Amino acid sequence: MVQAGETEQTVRQRLVRVARGLEAADLRIRGAQVVQPATREVFGADVLVSGGRVAALVGTGTEHVAARTVEARGAFLAPGLIDAHVHIESSLLTPARFAAAVLPRGTTAVVAEPHEVVNVLGSEGLRWMLEAGRSSGLRVYASVPSCVPASPFERGGAQMQAQDVARALRLPGVLGLAEMMNYPGVLGGDAAVWDVLEAGRGGRMDGHAAGVTGADLQAYAAAGLHSDHEATTPEEARERLRAGLWLMVREGSAARNLEALLPVLRERPRRAMLVSDDVSVDELLSLGHLDRLMRVCVAGGLHPADALALVTCNPAEYWGLHALGLVAPGYHADFVLLRDLEGFEVLETFVGGTEARAGGVTPPLPGGGVNLGAGWDAAGFDVPAHWPVIAVHPQQITTAAGPLGSGNARLVVADRYGRGEHSACWTSGTGMTGGALAVSVLHDAHHVAVLGGTDADVRAAGRALEALGGGAVVVSGGEVRASLPLPFAGLMSDLPPGEAAARLAEVTAACRSLGCTLPYPVTTLSFLGLSVIPALKLTPHGLLDVRAWQLLGREETV
Repeated sequence: MVQAGETEQTVRQRLVRVARGLEAADLRIRGAQVVQPATREVFGADVLVSGGRVAALVGTGTEHVAARTVEARGAFLAPGLIDAHVHIESSLLTPARFAAAVLPRGTTAVVAEPHEVVNVLGSEGLRWMLEAGRSSGLRVYASVPSCVPASPFERGGAQMQAQDVARALRLPGVLGLAEMMNYPGVLGGDAAVWDVLEAGRGGRMDGHAAGVTGADLQAYAAAGLHSDHEATTPEEARERLRAGLWLMVREGSAARNLEALLPVLRERPRRAMLVSDDVSVDELLSLGHLDRLMRVCVAGGLHPADALALVTCNPAEYWGLHALGLVAPGYHADFVLLRDLEGFEVLETFVGGTEARAGGVTPPLPGGGVNLGAGWDAAGFDVPAHWPVIAVHPQQITTAAGPLGSGNARLVVADRYGRGEHSACWTSGTGMTGGALAVSVLHDAHHVAVLGGTDADVRAAGRALEALGGGAVVVSGGEVRASLPLPFAGLMSDLPPGEAAARLAEVTAACRSLGCTLPYPVTTLSFLGLSVIPALKLTPHGLLDVRAWQLLGREETV
């Protein structure tokens, strides 16, 4: 174990003594098949650990002494998995509960982009995420949200200006600037946007360029962004790589891009990663986390070591986590024992040379409830007759414009911070025929969104969310049919993952009974207000045409 007051030099000197057999190791993993993603090798070795770091990889017959031995019995020993871009809040879990869901899947580190909680509570939300992450059992790093609010068309619970970003970038555990979603501001020379970029200059700066191609993509890269996770076609992915951007291939609950981008990954691009971005608790438990993405890659023709590189050494290199991403001397002893390299079944996960266990008490997070205002009980939700319909895609967070016809469901978005603003439009593709689904998770300003329902059901659903302090509810005939409370900023639950998933399953089942056909109705609904993703999104101020970068008027003909 690391001793109090040890310097980096004394730690390294101890590792040297252990590697040379002059001092006992804390742990020996005996008889493993070590996977080295950087060289695409698999070889037999024992792994010696001291003070939470790897001291050496040695032959099974060597005389090195260790205080404790774990028998691998031929299992594959791979580096711990790293999610380079994830919104923990989108799992609907606090960091400790998120850790409980992903550690058994082999994930040992994440770079959280906490702009959900920051949009609600400002920089205090970022500090809370880092504090909660430190006690979770998972290595939780963070990037500083660059767009709070996400665009000029949104007002959440907080704002982060350039000076706030600059201060946040100095916090321990912060690795760089988070996704710059306001690409029109970048391309158009918006002074406030460029001040944020300047604050992040010199470190990693994540991009977010949905639908941006050609000269605009070149200009976006020239502004100094380093990555993008919005590619949806092989052509877009290759264009980003050619522009010098790191390619983050996203596969979450609402946006699934991995299958489409497998042809590019089979070309073995040097600068690529797999990320989950937004993945809900039910999918984490039923399908997995990064382990699931690797299964898809190997089934799609990638070498297992190449699949592992996309979630180990590549993200570690991108974020400058120089002691993570490999099983090698001097690196943190974060690794995972796997039964095989096709199904990636996890036998045991280690963080710092210790069998990983999620834990810790989630710190309190004051504020962040739902306040729809006194006028909500008499509110009307008429839709301007000339507004187009938001055509919802069940597997993507992009939308399209569609005509009004049979099978449309109304969407209402209402300010949850007491300002009394709301608007309504029509949607297609959801299947909702009765009742209402309401959530307080609405990227990125996190207002209340209500899908379907009569005026009475919409009002009842909103009040039910207020009573929960935020969450997801299904209402029919004025009665709550199912609910998942999310009392942490109206975004997260501290229930054990299984209990949270069960409550979410009840919400999904209630939606199904009302005709909803979306695979993940809560997650999909939560993106119908994200003002930086084409083509149409609804805000409390009205319907936004993202490509035209303007709100549609309530009277004029479109």
